[in-house]
Amino acid sequence: MTRPELTPSLAAEDFRAWYWRRDELAAFCRANGLPASGSKEALAERIEAWLAGTRPPAPRAVRQPSARMPAELAADTPMGPGWRCSQPLRAYFEGECGPGFRFNRALRELVARGDGSTLAQAVELYRASLNAAGGEIEPQFEYNRHMRAFFAAHPGATPEQARAAWWEARNARRRPGAAANAGPEPEGARGPASPDTHPNLAGAQPAHAEAERIP
Repeated sequence: MTRPELTPSLAAEDFRAWYWRRDELAAFCRANGLPASGSKEALAERIEAWLAGTRPPAPRAVRQPSARMPAELAADTPMGPGWRCSQPLRAYFEGECGPGFRFNRALRELVARGDGSTLAQAVELYRASLNAAGGEIEPQFEYNRHMRAFFAAHPGATPEQARAAWWEARNARRRPGAAANAGPEPEGARGPASPDTHPNLAGAQPAHAEAERIP
C-alpha cells in the first residue's frame, strides 16, 4: 500500500496511519499557515487537529531557564529570570540600603521580571520608590512602616532594638483601656520609641544626636 501525499485533503485518520518525517510536517505547517516550531509530536498533533477540522492545540510555551544567582553579588551583577527575594539578596540590599531595608512592591516586581537590570539599578529604584509619595510600602505592612521610621529617628540603633520597640508599642495598644473611646490612632501619631522611654534602646542615638557622634 502506497503512502498518500500529505495534502490538505488527507483525512485525519489516514494521516495518523502513516509515518511522517519532521521536515515534512514542518513544511506542511508552513504551507498552510500553521506554526512550524516545536517537536515532531507537537507538529503531528497540530496537523491532525487541522485535518480533522478542530482547533489546533496552541504551541507549548518554552520555559526560560532560570538564571542561577552568583555567590558573589556586586553593583554590576544583572538580575536574571528565576531570581527570588532570597536571604543572600536581602543581605546585599541591607548592606547597600541599611538595616531598615525591606523588599517593597517596586523591588519585588523588578526581581520577578528578571530583565537583566543590575543590582545598582535595583538599589536606585528602591530608594526612589521610598522617596515617592512617602514610600512604596503597602499600607497593611505596619511593621515595615515602624522599622523605617525607627531607623530614620535612631540611625545608631540595631535591628533587635527596633523589633523590641515594635513589640512594646504593639502591646501598649492592646492593653485594656489603652485606646478606650479614642478611636483609631492616626499613622505616625505615636512615633518610634526613643532611648529615653524604652529600656532596650540603651546606646541608640536619635537622629538629632547624629552630629555629635564621633566616626
